Amino acid sequence: MLTERLEFTPERDAGIFSSAPSAPAVFLLRGEDAEDEPYVSKTANLRRRLQRLLGPVEESTKKLNLRNRVRHIEYSPTGSDFESGLVLYKILRETFPKTYGRRLRFRFAPLVKLHLENEYPRASITTRLGRITGRNLYYGPFQSRNTAEKFMNDSLDFFKMRRCVDDLHPDPEFPGCIYSEMKMCLAPCFKGCSDQEYSAEVNRVQAFFDSGGESLAREFSGQRDSASATSHSKTPPRFTSAWRNLSPYRASSRK
Repeated sequence: MLTERLEFTPERDAGIFSSAPSAPAVFLLRGEDAEDEPYVSKTANLRRRLQRLLGPVEESTKKLNLRNRVRHIEYSPTGSDFESGLVLYKILRETFPKTYGRRLRFRFAPLVKLHLENEYPRASITTRLGRITGRNLYYGPFQSRNTAEKFMNDSLDFFKMRRCVDDLHPDPEFPGCIYSEMKMCLAPCFKGCSDQEYSAEVNRVQAFFDSGGESLAREFSGQRDSASATSHSKTPPRFTSAWRNLSPYRASSRK
């Protein structure tokens, strides 16, 4: 599957390194014994990576060095990080069919989790899915945790669902937080709203996530149309006689 092959001997390392491209690649290093476990990885710069792994051993270094164990270098240049990941997946699956998943170190994509099983639902970022039969909902995936957090925080700015992560035990004596002070939360923590009001707000958040924002756009549109209809139905103001008697202003000039 890998397209290029080099024979490696420590005495000829400079020429071998110079023949390797300074470009992204997936590579495999083999020892003299074909039964030995190979080293498989991907890199953004193959020449530099080989120099580090196969170059002269530095004194008192803890870096991995395979100079005296490798005899064959196999590699395939790649054009993108996506292609490198795909080729690496295929090589690892072929070389280590039982352990390739662990070796790939898959990272699950971040999701926005709506904690509907909580008595006072909230949202958070997670990379783990709960049980299939649970009531919690998940939205995504997102490219990174920062992207997921920005989406969640920007979305919640339109609503008054709580941002705190604690399990609440509402207490009227509780002082609240900055979000309740800024009127950005209904403050169920100190019974600033009824349970029904908080549940209705959570339903609005869920509808927003479910519809990709369309529910809020429809809500704003309805409020706009209602406000417009109300303004048109009002009786135009009447001017007093004093206003009606005012004559138009005309500018004059003196010679």
